[in-house]
Amino acid sequence: MEPDSRQYVENLQTRDFRERINKSVLNDINRANNFYTSKIEPVLRRRHQIYEADREYYKNRFRHTATQSDFVSFDFWSVVQWAIPLVMNSFFGNNEAVVIVGRNEEDVPRAEVLKALINFQLMTQNKGFMLLWDWFSDAFQYNLGAIKIWWERIEDWQTEKLEYVGMDRLLMLQQDQWCQIDYVEGPDFFGMFNVAYRIGRLKSNKPKIESVRVTDLRWSPEARNLDEANFVAHRQIVTADHLRRQAKQGIYDVEAVERAIENTNGSGVVYNQFETELNDETDQLPNDEDTARSLFELYECYVKLDINGDGLLEDALVSVVGEELIRVTENPFGRVPIFTVSPVRDPFKVMADISLNEIVGEVQTIKTALMRQLLINTVNLNNIRWFINPNGVDLKDIQENKQFIKTKTNDPRASVMPFPQTSLAPWTMNLFEYLEGALEQWTGRTRYNQGTDSKSLNKTATGINLLQQASAQRIDYIVRVFAETGVGEALRFMVELNQKYIDQPQVIRLENTMLQVSPDDLKGEFDIDVNTEIGVGKRQQTIENLQLYLGNLALAGMNIGAITPGEWAHAAQKLLQEMGIRDPQSYVLDPEIVKQQFFMQMQQQMMAQQEQAQLQQAQLARQNQIQDQQLAMQQAQAQQQMQLRNQEMQMKQQDHAADLLERAVNAQRAGAI
Repeated sequence: MEPDSRQYVENLQTRDFRERINKSVLNDINRANNFYTSKIEPVLRRRHQIYEADREYYKNRFRHTATQSDFVSFDFWSVVQWAIPLVMNSFFGNNEAVVIVGRNEEDVPRAEVLKALINFQLMTQNKGFMLLWDWFSDAFQYNLGAIKIWWERIEDWQTEKLEYVGMDRLLMLQQDQWCQIDYVEGPDFFGMFNVAYRIGRLKSNKPKIESVRVTDLRWSPEARNLDEANFVAHRQIVTADHLRRQAKQGIYDVEAVERAIENTNGSGVVYNQFETELNDETDQLPNDEDTARSLFELYECYVKLDINGDGLLEDALVSVVGEELIRVTENPFGRVPIFTVSPVRDPFKVMADISLNEIVGEVQTIKTALMRQLLINTVNLNNIRWFINPNGVDLKDIQENKQFIKTKTNDPRASVMPFPQTSLAPWTMNLFEYLEGALEQWTGRTRYNQGTDSKSLNKTATGINLLQQASAQRIDYIVRVFAETGVGEALRFMVELNQKYIDQPQVIRLENTMLQVSPDDLKGEFDIDVNTEIGVGKRQQTIENLQLYLGNLALAGMNIGAITPGEWAHAAQKLLQEMGIRDPQSYVLDPEIVKQQFFMQMQQQMMAQQEQAQLQQAQLARQNQIQDQQLAMQQAQAQQQMQLRNQEMQMKQQDHAADLLERAVNAQRAGAI
């Protein structure tokens, strides 16, 4: 149950309430500070010394060899400097480790707008690259990196006066939410008014992201993570000017701020030992007569307290300077707005006892000891020491390095003898090679070799590729952990802040284009998804798979109609993105355009085929008609020829009958005669 804002106001007016909250929060601060000083600070200090290969640290570890050599090995520093660019490339490369997606169909285009807005807020307004670099650097160095996200809203108000204002204009000023009327004079005889008012504008309305150094982070000793902790505080060193300006804006209580400044009397900052080691000048407090520059220790506490006395804990935001409460309010975020990442996580502690620092630090310590002994031994071998009998030779001649040395005996060899030297142990270099192999196995950073023998370097592309994939697995795991924990949670929180606080349209500039974002564009439900294809090894594997697809599978698929050129163009753009080209559309057309052109060509071909078929049918019909006409003519001609033949036969028959008749008549005539 969240407390009502009025309940906070009513409770703050009571002295008992403030004393109870003050006592509870101060106890939490003292408890967290004691835990930090006794448990956390020694670990941070040791990890920092190992990271910087501090010579004083190894001088205390190896007092015997420190008098002869101060060599140190920078193994952990080199591991961190190798890992951070790979992790940064996973989040800032072409493949995004964390993406914003719309949950419903209507939220998909809004997700693209929200993604562009948050990218602008992170990279442009908050210098996101350097911010994340510091975040991840602390994570690798101390096994705990932290950032804080909050919303900054600054309004700028200016006082103005108008004379002879009509009633219509006065009503417009009164209805304007950015106008506050101070006084109105009138109306005069003509119905006009004199108005004094304050006109405001929204100077800043954006999320603020700041790096939280581990030395300034406090939490309850029993906490497993910051979200579940009953007490989390961000310790800050601020000036009196900062406190008074915040009080002027209504963030802090004015009277409480003045009491805190007066009670501390300029001695409000106490630096611990580790802070003075990080910066030798931090303990040199400024001795300035300008009290506005006085420094104070401010604790911004996110605590769970029973504000309204109902027996339930509510999220509260409490600010403390010295022993004075300067702010007690409901936590507007409903959670601790501090986000942490750790390469090695412990589900039972905020900061794990073991980290890459301890793992690599063991190898670094042994290599430092061995290298010092090796250097000392080499120096002794090259700079031979001698036993000299001063009664047998002239020491002055030897000390002055003269060419001729006076001897006092007949045999100078009896007076001068070299100091016996111990040669390097034969297994020393094998031990170095073993340490390098162990370091590669523990961290994933490889030298592309197959075994512990440096002469057996793998010279095949396939072998090197397999070694690269194997070495990238640990970095890919760390990237996935960062994306699932601190980075993903931070982006999800920024989505919620934008939906909550953006109440008017904003215009942002993206790659020479202007994008207007309105509150309606941020409505909807969005998810934060982790890209499972991120990582160094997976990117190389994806490139090879895409090359195989484009070279073989896509062409075979297009031959049988299973793949269109649109899918080919999409795969080609994906390949270019994986290869680091940010504008693949400059090399390959948009897949949707290619697909549309393909279908248009297919449609045109189908129409052309239909027209060709119709033309062929028409030609065939014409040919059939001509053939029918020719056949009819042939039939007519045949009938005519048949009729002529019949007529000829009839005529012949008639002629033959006439001839027979004539012969018969002639025969009768001849018989009659």
